[in-house]
Amino acid sequence: MHVLNRPRQNGPYRDRDIGCQEALEQSFLTLAELHSGEVLDAAAGKLSSTLMALAKRAESVGWTLEEAEVAISELAQNLLDENTGPD
Repeated sequence: MHVLNRPRQNGPYRDRDIGCQEALEQSFLTLAELHSGEVLDAAAGKLSSTLMALAKRAESVGWTLEEAEVAISELAQNLLDENTGPD
């Protein structure tokens, strides 16, 4: 599993949400390949136990659980958008 980066600082800062997405992206993409069926649910905000474990890993390095859950949902939506793209 990939190492998760910590937030640049404690507390809010500009683009912290993007930093959280970047910290989770590689681990999320690896899990999405292995558990592709869970991506659609994650995009809707329903994290599987596998993706919830990733959110809890993020929490353990300094992100809040809520921002990790949102970041995973955003990453899932981005992945779906990339895969469906314009016709």
